[in-house]
Amino acid sequence: MAKERYQIKSECPECGCGLINNMTPDEFREKYGDTKDKVPVNCSDCGKEHDGCVTEHNTAAQKTTES
Repeated sequence: MAKERYQIKSECPECGCGLINNMTPDEFREKYGDTKDKVPVNCSDCGKEHDGCVTEHNTAAQKTTES
């Protein structure tokens, strides 16, 4: 069974630091509502607000067996 996740990626235009944040659909809706394209994020280094790109990922649950 695949798990749906949202990934937010951004790079601050002021200081150049990057951000990658993964959220479940419920966490994403609670924080950003129905926005699916770009969301506002704050840089952890300089505090400036800029846009982050949102992508949707489906991760497959992996089963491992040991012999």
